[in-house]
Amino acid sequence: MERVLILSMGFGTGHNAAARALVKEFQGTAGIDVRMIDLLHLIPGKSHPYLQSGYNQMLIKFPRVYHYLYGWTYQSRVIRYVSGELIEKIGWTIRKKLSSLLREWQPTRIVATHPFSLLLIPTKWRQLPTIGVMTDYELHPLWLVQPPKVLCVPKGIVDQAHLDRIRWQIGCRIIETGIPTDSVFSKRVPKQTARERLGLATEEPVVLVMGGGLGLGPLDGIVSEISCTDRPLQVIVLTGKNEDLYEKLIEKNYGPHIQIKRYRKDISLLMDAADLLITKPGGLTIAEAMVKQLPMLLFTPLPGHEQANQEYLLFHRVADVIHSGSAYQQVIALLDNETIRKRMQYYQSKLAVADAAKRIKEETLRLDVPRYFVL
Repeated sequence: MERVLILSMGFGTGHNAAARALVKEFQGTAGIDVRMIDLLHLIPGKSHPYLQSGYNQMLIKFPRVYHYLYGWTYQSRVIRYVSGELIEKIGWTIRKKLSSLLREWQPTRIVATHPFSLLLIPTKWRQLPTIGVMTDYELHPLWLVQPPKVLCVPKGIVDQAHLDRIRWQIGCRIIETGIPTDSVFSKRVPKQTARERLGLATEEPVVLVMGGGLGLGPLDGIVSEISCTDRPLQVIVLTGKNEDLYEKLIEKNYGPHIQIKRYRKDISLLMDAADLLITKPGGLTIAEAMVKQLPMLLFTPLPGHEQANQEYLLFHRVADVIHSGSAYQQVIALLDNETIRKRMQYYQSKLAVADAAKRIKEETLRLDVPRYFVL
C-alpha cells in the first residue's frame, strides 16, 4: 500500500486548493492511501488563524513589505539561506508535531505545494521521494533551498537549458506538468446550459469578476465602472470570504444585471457560463481559467508572485490588463472583438494542462523509495 502525504501551508487559498486537487486525484487510484496536512494547523493553540490573518493583512495594508520580502529572497542567495535557516528554527513546533504524524502514519512519498513545507520536513524523512508542486508562474529560488527530488512546474516558465542547468547543479529534476486544478474544471458544460443552471439569460453576455478566495483587489471600482452600461450585460461578482466587500457592494444596489455573490464552490460552472473573466492573477484562478479557455482581463496584482503571474500571462498573450477609468470600454471592446478572444483562447490551449494532477500523481509514483530507509 502506497501512502502519499501532501503537505501544504494555508497562506492565501491557492496552495491548499492545489493540494485538495491532488488528494482527489490520488483517491481515485487503487492501492493508494492519501492524506493532506496544512502545516499551519500544527501551530500550537490559537496562533494559526492570527498568523494566517496577519499574512492577509500584510498583503492588503502593507503590500510593499511583501514586495521587498519576496524580492530579497528571490535575488539574494544569502537572504534565502538565512530565511531557510530561520524557517527551520522557528518551525520547530511544527516539525515536532509533523514528526509524530510521520511516525504514526509512515508515508512512502511526500508531496509539497509550498516551498516552506519542504524546509519543515524532519531530516530523516527527507530520504523519502519528495515532490514539489508550484502554484504560481515563476520559479522562486526558495523551492531550491531544500530541493525536492522532482519539482513540477507550469509550462513555459523557463527554457530547457535552465531546467537542465538546475538539474546538473542541485540534482532536482524539473518537469512541466502544469498547476493541478480540480478535475471538475476539465469537464465543459455548454455555455447555454451553464447559464440556464445559474438562472441567467442565455443570450446576453456574461462577465465574471473575481478577487480570489479572499476577495482582494479594486473590485468595487471596477464593478462601479462596468455597471454603467446601456447594453445587455450580466455581471457576476464574487467577493470570496471578504464579508466587508460583500456588504459594501450590496449597499450600492447596482441593479439586477449586477449579481453580488459570496464565496462559491461552483466556479467551474460560472466559468462555463462566462464570456470574460476579470480577476487578480492568482495562480490557481488563472490555471482554472486557462483550462476553460476563458479570456481574461487582469486588475492590480499583489506584489511578488502575482506580479510574476501577470507578466507570464502578458508575455504569452493569454490575457490583458484592465485599467481604472477605462474598464467599461475595455470590457465592451473585448466582448465585441471575437478575433482577440479567439487569439487568447488559442494561446491558453498551448499552456493549459487539464490533467496536471494526474501527471503529478504519475511522477510521484514513478520515484523509487530508497531500500535503506526503514519505515
